[in-house]
Amino acid sequence: MKILVAPQFGIGDALMTTPALEILKRYRPSWKIDVFTMKKPINDVFKNNPNIDNLIHYPLLEKNKLSSILFILRNLTLRYDVTINFFPSNRRDYNIFSFLTLSKNRIGFRYKNSSFLQFDFLLNKKCEEDYNLHCVEENLKLLKLLGIEYKGDIPKLSIYLTQEEIDKGKEFLKNFGNAVKIGIHTGSSSFKSHKNRRWKKENFLEVVNYYKDYMFFLFGTEEERQENEFILKNSIHQNCFLVNNKTIRETASIMKNLDLFISNDSGLMHLAAAVNLPVIAIFGPTNPTWVGPWGVKHKIVRLDLECSPCFVYSPKPLECKIEEKFKCLNQITPNIVIKAIEEMLL
Repeated sequence: MKILVAPQFGIGDALMTTPALEILKRYRPSWKIDVFTMKKPINDVFKNNPNIDNLIHYPLLEKNKLSSILFILRNLTLRYDVTINFFPSNRRDYNIFSFLTLSKNRIGFRYKNSSFLQFDFLLNKKCEEDYNLHCVEENLKLLKLLGIEYKGDIPKLSIYLTQEEIDKGKEFLKNFGNAVKIGIHTGSSSFKSHKNRRWKKENFLEVVNYYKDYMFFLFGTEEERQENEFILKNSIHQNCFLVNNKTIRETASIMKNLDLFISNDSGLMHLAAAVNLPVIAIFGPTNPTWVGPWGVKHKIVRLDLECSPCFVYSPKPLECKIEEKFKCLNQITPNIVIKAIEEMLL
């Protein structure tokens, strides 16, 4: 059997497929498992994964539609027995991708908040989305469509770093001594208005300024530049350091050597879990039941509002329907996060 895993958009989404891939390879070691990636950071997430036989990378998002279709037809069509659209892949483009492979079995999900225009009829074997399950558990459900009934302990998220990469992460931090080292990610995906998942930069700054003897490492890319520069400029103890211009694997190797990670609901939150770094995860409109840190010591910081969480997997952008917009995040005070830090570092 030849299996093709359809592309994932986000780093967190990709990482949350790794437990299912591990179980699939464990139960069907003779099957060939190829993973298609369209973004280099996602390709880096899967690099060296022993449960994957081949990585196929092509930047679909950077190409015009005709070039993308031609690539699929020339390289993927009629070459696989199964194409898997792991959770969450509720965009029309993913279903079209799966159909163009012409795999005999094209498996994925039927989402509760979807429509005919999402073209999920192009998949011929589907599971029903379950609001009570984590994304990792949703992905395991798809294995039942391949005849795998798994009832054991679910593996952790995984990124397979080399010893050389881990050593470079240690080298990066060697000059900071034995102080408690805390990573911070002020960002999140910006796709479909998901910048509204971000806790205010002023709140992160207040947390940083509360601690004189801890070291804080600010992670991110150009998307988080404004927030990170604000914190650097206004921190009062000179204990903040910027970690930028790093690949996902370099980022993971540094994170692996920290003591704690504070993050919004983001891909780096899941990367922290993948390197077994304890996490404080700040949640507003999204649902920690679905996407909370998996398989690692963590604490969820959120307000139990009647309207929260309000996010569902659908083609629509994230929006707040109450008058006090994103109250679920804006009313989380720095003191709540400081308390969580104290509890996690006990």
